[in-house]
Amino acid sequence: SLFRHGTEKLSRGILSRTSTMSGTKEESDDAFHIWPQLKGDKHFVHSLPLSDVYLNNDSTWPWVVLVPRENDMVEYHDLSNEAQMQLMREMSALSRVLLKGWPEIAKLNTGMIGCVCRQLHCHILGRFENDTCWPNPVWGASEAKKYSEEEAKETREKLERLIKEEEEELLLLKSSTN
Repeated sequence: SLFRHGTEKLSRGILSRTSTMSGTKEESDDAFHIWPQLKGDKHFVHSLPLSDVYLNNDSTWPWVVLVPRENDMVEYHDLSNEAQMQLMREMSALSRVLLKGWPEIAKLNTGMIGCVCRQLHCHILGRFENDTCWPNPVWGASEAKKYSEEEAKETREKLERLIKEEEEELLLLKSSTN
């Protein structure tokens, strides 16, 4: 093999890599399972057609994580072509949501790194020119500032309201083109 870094297995018709880290997913049935290390320390916000949206528990930045509800997905290209396009639409919609809710955002960072947790997921976060890491990457650069219970609730509700507005705008746009 050219790449000897991961243990590979053929699973449900796609090539997936089995994590050698602790806390891997359970494979008890075909129902969708989010890996514990991905779900930990995040707040559920909303379900989109393909992905669940979570608020990352770091109030330093407006930061959401999209988790496609498909098992055994490690890389973006593991998704079907249709699911790839849907994930891009959802990433774009969430980007607009963050910019609408936090107009002072100077730059959006989007990433599907997946080294800590191999389950496919996408981070989208807003950066501010005066944030603690600007202009450097945020991953691992500072200690997370956890939301209080009330702050998390308010931010989840704000995100859900903005997501629903975005969904309505997309539906109106789609119906006007038909």
